[in-house]
Amino acid sequence: MLSVTLPDGKPALLDAFVTRPAGFKRWPVALITNGTAGTAEFDRWEMNPNRMSGTALTFARHGYAAVVVLREGYGYSSGGAEYTGGTCVRPQHDLAKKRDTEDLLGALSAIRLQPWASRNEAILAGMSAGGFGVLAAGAGRPSGIKAIINFDGGRGAADNASVCDKAGLLKTFAAMGAASHAPSLWLYSLNDRLFPPLTGISFFNSYASAGGSGRFVVMPPYGINGHVFMESAPESFWWGPVAEFLREKGLPYREEVAVSRKKMPFPPSLNNAAGTSAFREYQSAQLYEKAFAMDSSGDWGVSYWARSAPEAAATALRNCQKHLKNTWGKCRIYAVNNAVVQD
Repeated sequence: MLSVTLPDGKPALLDAFVTRPAGFKRWPVALITNGTAGTAEFDRWEMNPNRMSGTALTFARHGYAAVVVLREGYGYSSGGAEYTGGTCVRPQHDLAKKRDTEDLLGALSAIRLQPWASRNEAILAGMSAGGFGVLAAGAGRPSGIKAIINFDGGRGAADNASVCDKAGLLKTFAAMGAASHAPSLWLYSLNDRLFPPLTGISFFNSYASAGGSGRFVVMPPYGINGHVFMESAPESFWWGPVAEFLREKGLPYREEVAVSRKKMPFPPSLNNAAGTSAFREYQSAQLYEKAFAMDSSGDWGVSYWARSAPEAAATALRNCQKHLKNTWGKCRIYAVNNAVVQD
């Protein structure tokens, strides 16, 4: 829990998780923040920093102290979410901009007090509403912000890829661009169902035409909805354009820490195509916390992004039990994180 003082002097606690290279030095900070489901039930009770652990691990491996920070109203963070009280008619884009800025700049100030954090070099990265949030924070002109990375950013997504009060949102993006000095990278997937590239480029054009510095990149399709590629896609999917951007800005981009790629053996009773594909994906997923369960006849269940290994195992078992093809089978844990275990 990160203790933060907001600009009005009020305290806040923000749910956060640190991933960094070992060693006694100050690393550039990569502050990473979350998107939103727009419902308190999910955002409060299911959201946790591990949903962005793949992103955090990637930045940490390349020389950053990566800190995933959940803004107010998400996970265990105090307060209410930035969308509280808003409607699609009045989504309060400017108020969300203000609240995101306060949360993220307060978090950055607190992080910089840590002995492993650089006091004058940081980047901001966020997905969806978090992409909007880091652009908002950058417009607050904090010292030492060297770059902003916006993954499919926006807010107010409605049905059929429309946007609540889009005209107002474009004005807010323009205000951000007019105030920000930091270079930005905007990444939008071709099959993003919430903010497809044509929507994203309209945000970018408003930002850039007002003076904001940035580059817009159309990413390939990912899965059934590219909107989630920051938290779900492997490093190989998105690190290339990010590394090139960081290199151009004189920021760390080379690998500092290697991750073991040793493959776990396949479960001997995993005898179907769907299960085989799921376990291959599990093997390659560099995430906190995950688990894989199965029974003796090839039924399986998987869990990602739990807060703890026991929680991941319990969820994988439940998912396996839901898909049992027989009444006598019993699911057992086969792997937790990157190790085969004995249930």
